[in-house]
Amino acid sequence: MWLFLSQSKYTMKKQVLALALFGLTTVAFAQKNEVKALEKAVKSEKFAETKSLIAAAENVIANADDKTKAKYYYLKAKAMLNSTDYKGMAAALKEFEANNTSKYEVEISQLKENVTGKLVNEAIADQGVGKQAASANKLETAYRLSGNLEYLFYAGAAYVTAKDYKSALPLYKELKEKKYTGIKTEYYAYNKETKQEESFPNKEMRTIALKTGSHIKPTEKQTESVLPSIIKNIAYMYVELGDTEAAVAAIQDARASEPTNIDLILTEANLYLQLGKKDKFKTLMEKAVKQDPTNPVLFFNLGVIAAEQGEKSAAEKYYQKSIELDPKNINANFNMGALILSEETVIVEEMNSLGTSAVDNKKYDALQEKRNAVYTKALPYLEKVLEIDAKNKDAANTLKNIYSVLGKTAKFKEMKALLETL
Repeated sequence: MWLFLSQSKYTMKKQVLALALFGLTTVAFAQKNEVKALEKAVKSEKFAETKSLIAAAENVIANADDKTKAKYYYLKAKAMLNSTDYKGMAAALKEFEANNTSKYEVEISQLKENVTGKLVNEAIADQGVGKQAASANKLETAYRLSGNLEYLFYAGAAYVTAKDYKSALPLYKELKEKKYTGIKTEYYAYNKETKQEESFPNKEMRTIALKTGSHIKPTEKQTESVLPSIIKNIAYMYVELGDTEAAVAAIQDARASEPTNIDLILTEANLYLQLGKKDKFKTLMEKAVKQDPTNPVLFFNLGVIAAEQGEKSAAEKYYQKSIELDPKNINANFNMGALILSEETVIVEEMNSLGTSAVDNKKYDALQEKRNAVYTKALPYLEKVLEIDAKNKDAANTLKNIYSVLGKTAKFKEMKALLETL
């Protein structure tokens, strides 16, 4: 009896084991069926169906063998890369890389390259029609797929243009952390026919031109780093988002590593101006002037800021210095003329307040002379603007009015004729 019972117990164990093995086979069979269904949809490019098939396979893939897992994550990545779910693309590729057995690396690499190119082209098209946020989304995905920081930089810039600072800020912070400079080598050569230096899209194209003999004297130049502008944008975005403390901290952190960078000094100065901290603003501006005393743009900016604060004499001094350093600085000449003409307002108001008595008439004539003196003082700056830019409508229109008041009939007619052509 004991032997019989023992044999029954042994038989039951075998039956339970067989059932367990049968259950595992069923699960494995289900995994392969789900993956096969997904593979069929991907091969047929029926990407609209893949979302539900991915979800079905997701439920059973955890216990699959490495070969089946690798195939599933490859198919999922391929399906996602043919969708418009940009975040899903990057997530699917991360899963693929985490579960890959290297079998599908070549296929995924080629697919990533194709999709990246497609996204960049679509992003450029989006920008052409003003869809900056859509462009930024695609460029950010292109970066996540390719690792090309240039795409991340342009994605951040597109978000800024769209005034989506919450989306732009983390991208710029990532660029700063990775110390992205965007510095490129530009290739030039002298064209023997046009007798001018020309740029080439790459070194190879220039080499061809040199070999054909159409160009000589090859030179190379480095573009400026965009890192200072990235840091400036981070600070300004913090200001826009209402976090002034973070803005100041960001710019001070940048200046700690580049204390003599004029752009960063000006950025911090402008930041303090926005925050109403005029003492700190002036201190930094004085430091900037001492550091770069031959920079016409710096003096022009100082003039603009002084004019905005109502400091006309200081503004005039800064504009004049900018013009001395760069006589063809159209903005400095125009602003100088406008600053001088701003004196006219008070004079005209006083003229209009006078009566008709002999005393008032005498005052009126004196004020008229004073007004004409203002016009005469402004003339050379506005004429310089027109000399630099012959199609400057604002300068031409202002000059026409001044010539009319000053009785310069020939000049008035000249400006009138010019304006009719613009």
